[in-house]
Amino acid sequence: MLKQRIITALIIAPIAIACVFFLDVSGFSLFVGMVITVSAWEWANLADISGLKRYAYAGFMALLLGIAWFIPPLWVLVLALVWWSVALIFVVQFPGLRHVWGAQVTRLIIGALILVPGFVSLVQLKQSVDSNFLILLLFFLIWGADIAAYFSGRAFGKRKLAPSVSPGKSWAGFWGGMVTALAIAAMMALWLGKPDLTTMRGFAFLAACLAVAVVSVLGDLTISMFKRHRGIKDSSNLLPGHGGFLDRLDSLLAAGPIFALFILVYGWQ
Repeated sequence: MLKQRIITALIIAPIAIACVFFLDVSGFSLFVGMVITVSAWEWANLADISGLKRYAYAGFMALLLGIAWFIPPLWVLVLALVWWSVALIFVVQFPGLRHVWGAQVTRLIIGALILVPGFVSLVQLKQSVDSNFLILLLFFLIWGADIAAYFSGRAFGKRKLAPSVSPGKSWAGFWGGMVTALAIAAMMALWLGKPDLTTMRGFAFLAACLAVAVVSVLGDLTISMFKRHRGIKDSSNLLPGHGGFLDRLDSLLAAGPIFALFILVYGWQ
């Protein structure tokens, strides 16, 4: 299983990075839209939808992505901020409050609240100044925090972070991921030469990167919560050793909108 995970990761990561560097905004948007549409097909499974209805939901999501082109990104990203604030309550209270979000229709709506802003955030970042750097930074923050959390948790993890949602996660892993995310943000800023980390803008940049790492954990826990409610381990088996696209994108779908909102409102240079 570990060998499969490594091989799949070594294929996926270069493809993702190549798309960031070599595709223009239109091509990148199309690529991300295709991935999100497949993720919608997987989300339908989390909503207990099967058969042709799963494909119908994926098609509906593709339509929503097209409509999102004509909506001010700020509106979508603020909506995402509201949703992830609510998701935090759901995760903390789990298994309580399932009567609030457990209905099939509600889960389908939540899928749109997760997937559409995730798409909008990446497209918005691709249109920003230093877009490639910003998207890579987002990737590295999430990947770095996740890897550090894994090893920190294995070495020191005793107190569980959210045992009813994801028993494998610990507070030691969480803090290890946060420290690593801050280190990555600082190193990337020093490498590019901006923002100046000794200024208030630099401090805000580091705070935003820390928030991205925190919300990435929330994204992971939220998808895990829905999978646990559904009684399944993975969203699909499309990616050998990793499950489905949702299982790999859970952190990005949460962290992306928060990071893009910061860049859109505050800038970073």
